[in-house]
Amino acid sequence: MKKVNFLLGILTIGLFVTSCSNEESFKVKGKLRNASGEMLFLKELTISDIKTIDSVIVDNDGSFVLKGINNKIAFYTLGLDKKNTLTLVIKPGDKIFVQADAKDLPNEYDVKGSEESQLVKKLTIKLNETLEKINQLGKTFHDSIGSKNLLKIKSELDSVYKIIESDQKSFSINFIRENKGTLASVMALYQQMTPRKSLFTPANDYAIFKEVDSVMMQTYPEADAVQSLHSLVGNISEEYIRKVQIEQRLTKGAPIPEINLPDFNNQPLALSSLRGKYVLVLFWASSNQKSIEASKEFIGQYWRYKNVGFDVYHVCIDKSRDAWLKAITVNGFPWHNVSDLKMWDSPVVALFGIEELPFNLFIDKEGKIVEKQITSQKLAERLKEIFKY
Repeated sequence: MKKVNFLLGILTIGLFVTSCSNEESFKVKGKLRNASGEMLFLKELTISDIKTIDSVIVDNDGSFVLKGINNKIAFYTLGLDKKNTLTLVIKPGDKIFVQADAKDLPNEYDVKGSEESQLVKKLTIKLNETLEKINQLGKTFHDSIGSKNLLKIKSELDSVYKIIESDQKSFSINFIRENKGTLASVMALYQQMTPRKSLFTPANDYAIFKEVDSVMMQTYPEADAVQSLHSLVGNISEEYIRKVQIEQRLTKGAPIPEINLPDFNNQPLALSSLRGKYVLVLFWASSNQKSIEASKEFIGQYWRYKNVGFDVYHVCIDKSRDAWLKAITVNGFPWHNVSDLKMWDSPVVALFGIEELPFNLFIDKEGKIVEKQITSQKLAERLKEIFKY
């Protein structure tokens, strides 16, 4: 597996902020093994791009000196090419000394004169060890293709992957909290387990993003990476809060929010009018075959229990009245069918946080939520328990 440069992600969101502090020169020197005569680059990672600060041909004995000027702490890369780099954190006035092996810069290096850069090394080494473990899992799976036990092997590998991921996440959370106020803690938020899978995501790990942001805005508010994180947290906070509110709104035992939509006769029908019955609230669309098939699975249960206290409130997320009515007729949906024909702009979509169809809620006689996304088999079991047949 190729080493993942997981730093770049932190510099893609946000607004560039110009610091008002005075510029100071900094220096990065050292010795690089296996690099005599090679061109070595020092580049700054900004929000908008990767900017070359200095370059030098490595001496025959491996010595090099690189210089730059900055007015705020920032991330930099030191490397021979895009794939073989190490990451440094450089402050105005820093004098950093690096010893490394050019054959494997991300792993084989030592750095002095920058505590932040030492923390970055610790984080990077741990991540690369984890990535190598994942790489070995991938090789094992590839070697097992064609085996009659492939499904069992995959299941075992998935379990091991979860353990590896959990270990990396625990390490990273401890790392962040032990190194509060450092750019390395920001870097920890953007680690990639695979090119398409982040260790932390703002939606699932909002609390840790917020925690790092609040500290960093007090220590290095002028840093590009901090501004980027602050912008990200600001942008996702409303979405996060919305999702939390929806989860609380739809938790088991909570009263279901009211729905009052027109039926196929264009007469308003409130969900609350069905109080006193157990009700399955189904969301579907005439253009979504999966949701149509899911709804059809409940027809038998409706006929079996409709006269003893069970009902169905069928909400169509649609925009065409003709398509809606045709789907009702063709598929024989015999229950309460309602729709405001606003499709995804319907207020019920936001109210219930519906992101895909089908979606359903089973509620009791008081209108309280019993279960979300109940299956036909599970509903049959529930109704049998309730009505005793």
